[in-house]
Amino acid sequence: MQMIFKIDNDLIALNQAIKSHYEWAGKLLELALLGGQADEAILHPSAHQHCHFSGWINSNLQENQPAAELVSRIYYAHVIMHDRARDLLQAILNKTVSPVILSNYHHAQQLFINSIDKYKEYLFESRNHLDTLTGLPLRHLLYSDFALMQKRNQHGGKTIFILLMDIDRFKSINDNWGHNAGDEVLRRVADILRSGARSHESVYRFGGEEFIMLIEASSGKEACQCAARLCRYLESQPVILGEEPLSVTATGGIVGLKEGESLHDAIGRADKAMYHGKNTGRNRCIYMSEMGQLINITHQPAGECPGLGPGVSTNAEFSPH
Repeated sequence: MQMIFKIDNDLIALNQAIKSHYEWAGKLLELALLGGQADEAILHPSAHQHCHFSGWINSNLQENQPAAELVSRIYYAHVIMHDRARDLLQAILNKTVSPVILSNYHHAQQLFINSIDKYKEYLFESRNHLDTLTGLPLRHLLYSDFALMQKRNQHGGKTIFILLMDIDRFKSINDNWGHNAGDEVLRRVADILRSGARSHESVYRFGGEEFIMLIEASSGKEACQCAARLCRYLESQPVILGEEPLSVTATGGIVGLKEGESLHDAIGRADKAMYHGKNTGRNRCIYMSEMGQLINITHQPAGECPGLGPGVSTNAEFSPH
């Protein structure tokens, strides 16, 4: 749920910053109508840096976030709005107000408001693309992140691998423990996969008791190490229901993206690999090679697996980071 909490906190902080800017606008109006002493947040050449709203902008500009461009637009609109406000107040004090100066201020103010609205729309849309039960991103973000990964790796970068995982015997968990317990298992599995994933491994909820990961790796051998590590890590983390520990496992299927292959088709191949694992015993991860070979990578050294190459055992000790 961490991503949902972060978005909610971002909205709260933004609304507080907007409130402070309403107070600034009220001060501007008071000076225009009643006169008085203007402070640095209005007449200083760098007034935008003395405004309370600048604190929110600075903290968000420093973050490496997908919405950096939207925050940059707010920053520039904020600077322009302060410049036009200073022009307007100076014209009022000098009794040289013209329709052009007033129009410029209104236009800058609207530009500032519109830039904030665009950012809010982004936050609300992002929140709607997160699973409310697990906090994991859903299919829309899966496909958009996949497109970004493709672009990042199109010139001799890493290969994208798709790992599809399905919780073993999930129906029996619901039947024996109840649906509330099933929800708790889904939340806990999501937390385990998220904590076990490294920077090049992104986790999504795919639907029902299925989770999907996009893995950027230099080789099939490296990707299979990642998949086997995550399956073993999940198996090593019991879920506590009431006061009883419940061992939860998953069966996975992993494939490497072929040249020109769509994500939809790659997921279809990963699904076939996963169901091969279900039909041959569960609690295992199956790699499907480009030639269609189905290889159990969970309990077999990679050197003995066709298509993976020698030298690395998938049974290495787990270290999440």
